[in-house]
Amino acid sequence: MNNVEQRLTIEDYHAVLDNIDDGIFVIDTNGIILEANKAVEKNGGKKIEELIGRNIDALVDEGYCTEFVSKRVILSGKEEVLVQRTKDNRELLVTGVPYYENGKFKMVIACERDVTELSKTKEKLLKVKDLNEKYEKEIEHLRQVNGTPAGIISVSKNMKQTVDMARKVSKLDATVLIQGESGTGKEVLANLICKESPRADKPFIKVNCGAIPGNLLESEMFGYVEGAFTGARKQGKSGYFGMANGGTIFLDEIDSIPFNLQVKLLRVIQEREMMPVGSDTPVKLDIRIIAATNKDLKEMVNKGEFRQDLYYRIGVVSINIPPLRERKEDIVQLVRSFVDNFNKKHGTDKRIDSRAKKRFMSYSWPGNVRELENMIESLIVISDGDVITERDVSAYISKELKDPSEESFEITGSIDEMVRDYEAGLLRKLYSECRNTGELAERLNTTRSTINRKLAKYGIRDEE
Repeated sequence: MNNVEQRLTIEDYHAVLDNIDDGIFVIDTNGIILEANKAVEKNGGKKIEELIGRNIDALVDEGYCTEFVSKRVILSGKEEVLVQRTKDNRELLVTGVPYYENGKFKMVIACERDVTELSKTKEKLLKVKDLNEKYEKEIEHLRQVNGTPAGIISVSKNMKQTVDMARKVSKLDATVLIQGESGTGKEVLANLICKESPRADKPFIKVNCGAIPGNLLESEMFGYVEGAFTGARKQGKSGYFGMANGGTIFLDEIDSIPFNLQVKLLRVIQEREMMPVGSDTPVKLDIRIIAATNKDLKEMVNKGEFRQDLYYRIGVVSINIPPLRERKEDIVQLVRSFVDNFNKKHGTDKRIDSRAKKRFMSYSWPGNVRELENMIESLIVISDGDVITERDVSAYISKELKDPSEESFEITGSIDEMVRDYEAGLLRKLYSECRNTGELAERLNTTRSTINRKLAKYGIRDEE
């Protein structure tokens, strides 16, 4: 093995320095340039021979540069950084580092890097960022004016008016009542109101009042304290209103709240406080309430089934969602949206032909948007081929409830009597076909509690 130590010569060190792209200066503590590499020539416009031995203060006076970073290092005794501009308007990032020998400050090593192109790239990126922000604002504005916020299709005039109203009230903190038939999208509209409200980043609790058994509704809604009743949690429960405190609560099927609990809900709306079950201390609430129903609450008030004072309190702002049969201009857009969504969900690439779309337009959609959505998903899943035809659509509709618009009716009494007879017959037929009330509720796009109430009303279970 050759143990001869090989050292670089002075010429070797100069060769290394001259092959570095960054300009390098070595300056003593008096400001005299001791050494420099070739790269400084392109940055300052002077040859190395014109720089070595010169004082940096004199070079600044001559206009060689605005400032030497080495001067700062000499004064501070620590690393310094500055940005310089050359005569030809290039930008240099200059770093100066002090060199100590045996604790004594001996010299400064300065490195200058041309960052002109980097700065230009940064400026371009900032411009692109500003442009992107501008485009995003314009796109958001277009969405606000013409778009489909939160999954809402609003091509038709009456649906656009509904969405506009929802947007207006979203900025306020008023209680809102959303009315519409089953399947029209009341929850979707509630989502929009919450999303565009000042409480958007706060809790949003959704409660289907019709899905909670009556004997549990009070404790589920308003919570309870420890020991309130047998089987109560040891730590108590905050309830849905407690969970929504600070944010928004959505009470769907508010018509299902029993009469005796309506006064408790009225107190929440009026006083913004609730009394948990088993407690004698009210809980203060900072909450916004959005309610929804597919019933005529005014008629329920007239029948004594709904408190009049509660009706006026929840109806401070009332928004009516039109049924799909009254907004048929939206059907094609809804179909397109649902087809895209379910193609992605199921990994398919199906489309609907023009005759099938006409069949959609001719149907009355008693189940509204929910029925249309369910139908599209079923057609995507079960239809043969990549094109859904009119035959596929007609076959599906014929398996569902017969479209009332396609039947010829015999006048057998008043409209209320005929509707009652039709509803009773429909429930009687489907009750015999379905395995349970849950399946029946799903087929009719309603809740199990609504089905149970109607079965009792017409005595259908008793007929067994």
